[in-house]
Amino acid sequence: MMCKICYLFSMLLLVGFVASCGSSQVQDTTVPLYIGTYTSGSSEGIYMARFDTVSGKADNLQLLASVDNPSFLTLDANGKLLFAVSEHTNNKPNLYSLHRGRSWELADSLATGALASCYVSIVGKEMLAIANYVSGDVSFVSFNNKGRFIDEVAVFKHVGSGANAARQEAPHAHAIVADKEGRFVYAADLGIDKVMIYERVADTFVPAGELVAAPGAGPRHIAVHPQEKILAVINELNLTIDFYLKDERGAFTIYHSTVSLLGDEHDNGNSAADIHFSPDGRFLYGSVRGADKIVIFQVFDGDDLNVRHRGDVSEGINWPRNFTIDPNGRFLLVANQNGNSVVVLHRDAETGMLRPSGHRLEVSMPVCLKF
Repeated sequence: MMCKICYLFSMLLLVGFVASCGSSQVQDTTVPLYIGTYTSGSSEGIYMARFDTVSGKADNLQLLASVDNPSFLTLDANGKLLFAVSEHTNNKPNLYSLHRGRSWELADSLATGALASCYVSIVGKEMLAIANYVSGDVSFVSFNNKGRFIDEVAVFKHVGSGANAARQEAPHAHAIVADKEGRFVYAADLGIDKVMIYERVADTFVPAGELVAAPGAGPRHIAVHPQEKILAVINELNLTIDFYLKDERGAFTIYHSTVSLLGDEHDNGNSAADIHFSPDGRFLYGSVRGADKIVIFQVFDGDDLNVRHRGDVSEGINWPRNFTIDPNGRFLLVANQNGNSVVVLHRDAETGMLRPSGHRLEVSMPVCLKF
């Protein structure tokens, strides 16, 4: 009898030991957060932090690369290549690539000849699209799987001017994004009140139409719906968002509607900046500088497109040039350019509403956030 009791006792101890060992293996819930900055202050370039997708805390900030004004970043699908534009008006390199092996290393740099490059995105798997604000054009550059730039730079000059004499004296390309297939590319030009459309034909791009905004609107950034149901364009100068549907070619050219971000407040020194859909595509968020808000819209009720203003949040926000939503959709992170911080907002996935999380990361002049 005593032997059986000893045996059972020893087995219980063994089970408890195994269970305790298993419970000690805590799952890592953090992901890398990449931060582009303006370097006119104390910032030195591109940074990386760790973001906890459960708690919403961001910490462990470290410098990845010393780059002059890396104002916009993008990553490839595997997270092994990071590309940055350097926003300046000289002949130095304005495009950089970093490759991740055991650590991040600078892979290549390129002077495309453009002035004040302010946006970069990936088209397909091996092409970069770049918007250049001062030179008023867009560029296309190929790259390989090591992040090296290849082939020649294709450049498309924009032509015209807008109704706002102070800001629209010439073309000012401000953003460029592609659909999921990489067939159609959309370039918002603040200076000419248009979104220029380019279509990929074989290994090149050709002009394929344009979206014309209201005079003085100033198209700035673009968001493509996760299921590609609609395309949304945020207009910096008149603080509106335009919505477009697909035509028979599959390009977003059919105008649907326009909504206002702030109603009658648009003449009070405010300017719209960034725009993103929620991961499920039900909600849309836009940032406003001056008023310092993230504005919330519900865009779909089921499958029905029905754009409704749901509210806004301003606590802890200071000149929100850029923002992003974390991979799990639980948090929205705002780059406070003038607040020298990244503030974390909790996002309700069911209602789309935002509230302060209590977390923030101090960093000088952040202007781009990427997961």
